[in-house]
Amino acid sequence: MLIVTHFRTSVTALEADAHYVRAAQVTTRPGTLPAITVPVAGGRWPDVGEIWSHLHEPAEFFGVAMPDVDALTAALGAFTATTADTWIAASVVIVETDGGSEVVVSGLAVRPWRPEPVVIAVDDSVPPAHRASDPWWRRMAARTTSHAEVDQRERWLHGLGRADVLSGGVPLLGALVVETPRGCVGVENPEPTSVLAQLAACGWTAPVTAAAAVPPDVTRAWWVSPRFETHPVAELAGAPLSVPLERWS
Repeated sequence: MLIVTHFRTSVTALEADAHYVRAAQVTTRPGTLPAITVPVAGGRWPDVGEIWSHLHEPAEFFGVAMPDVDALTAALGAFTATTADTWIAASVVIVETDGGSEVVVSGLAVRPWRPEPVVIAVDDSVPPAHRASDPWWRRMAARTTSHAEVDQRERWLHGLGRADVLSGGVPLLGALVVETPRGCVGVENPEPTSVLAQLAACGWTAPVTAAAAVPPDVTRAWWVSPRFETHPVAELAGAPLSVPLERWS
């Protein structure tokens, strides 16, 4: 079910047919609107200050007026109050208006546990779309509505029947939690955001120790999609795995 609710920074609901992105922005600011997708669990968000900081840096870089923390908090709270869904992948976007800027919040209801097993392949020839070592402008672009490269990779993988692919031991799209004889560790590319840290911050899952790459002695694994849905992994880098019947936490 798709839930879409828009709020001004004053948290006044807009008309259903209102235009939220001015025509001029389509030509002068293609893909430069600051944006982030975050999980919501039972009305609980990740840290609002961190969300604001994540959006403020690209807003400053691309010259978009950033609403203050109180406006962001009010918009997030107002959005949460409009939905009865417990688990939501929420998109927060800063858009420009004639009066300055506003917070636009929309959400997609998700299932935190999806029992359908997935296959995670390996292809070291495909580099990550974003890296912490990227130039600042690329890092800021990764925090906007411009996701064409990531979307293209997702479609490519789905066409191959793969949920994700490892490159340098790290998933390109989502995150992995893998079980070894020493316990569970999380493996992901935290650029531009950490899926696993966000899930733990809102109480969706328990925190998990981070690892730089998938270890060699994995016994079970779970894949977390960019929309925060967890699947058991049936095959990891060509090796079949025992399929877990529930999440690691």
